[in-house]
Amino acid sequence: MERSLSSRQQRSRERAPPKGLKGLDDRASRTIILEAALKAFSVHGYAGASIASIAALYKVSPALIHYYFKNKEEMWRAALDHGIGDVIRDLTDTMRDLKGFDAVSQLKFLIRRYIAIVSDRPEVFDTILRESAAPGPRLVWLTKRHLSPLYALWTTLIESAQAEGAIKGGIPPYHVSQIIVGASYHFIASRVRMHEAYGVDVTSKELRERHADAVLDIIFTGLLA
Repeated sequence: MERSLSSRQQRSRERAPPKGLKGLDDRASRTIILEAALKAFSVHGYAGASIASIAALYKVSPALIHYYFKNKEEMWRAALDHGIGDVIRDLTDTMRDLKGFDAVSQLKFLIRRYIAIVSDRPEVFDTILRESAAPGPRLVWLTKRHLSPLYALWTTLIESAQAEGAIKGGIPPYHVSQIIVGASYHFIASRVRMHEAYGVDVTSKELRERHADAVLDIIFTGLLA
């Protein structure tokens, strides 16, 4: 079980920050720690990752980690805020730039952008998948803070497309959104298996674009010849 800071450590934390990583400033040092934490949580899960193991594996000072985060749970939440927060901001900005386009055009562009983000930030989505495997307080926090806003981007757009009569309205928007997200995500998330089974790198730009084209074609046109 991850221990909180001792009173002595807390006093040290309040006095002055330790030196950053390799001369980096405070913000850059914190970002590197959060990226390392995301990678560790995505590979080892919450239970398997610790402040000590993150410090050892990613060459980060334990003292610097303890300066920013009083315990593992605080670091885990900050890492998810950093990772998923970036994803939601990116997709929100994408939607803002597409104002004025019809709902289906927006949805197609959102799918393509989502696939690119999944490919670029696999550690974020691997961590979400791990935390979604079983109910618990971390999943409750993750859902309220990040997953619900993320899903709302999809369902709002799907509701608009259904209201316009552009896509079928018989399937609940939340279900349609999960079909789209699953089709977009699973192939990229299976990158290790795809390489072992077929010798392909699904994260390459070429294959990523082909995957996006295939998802859009099958969802909006269908699989039958």
